[in-house]
Amino acid sequence: MTTTPQDARSTDELKGALVESLMAVIGAPDDEVAADQAAAIIGTIDTRLEAEIGPR
Repeated sequence: MTTTPQDARSTDELKGALVESLMAVIGAPDDEVAADQAAAIIGTIDTRLEAEIGPR
């Protein structure tokens, strides 16, 4: 599962995917792929929320 800031899923879907990814990291803390996937989702959510909020 690869995520980018252009991920087509809704923000709520991404939040659910983030929970699943973080649970995978908890279950396998040495799994770099799981960590990278969680980090990618965090980056996508961060980018999306920054765009929704706009400049400060």
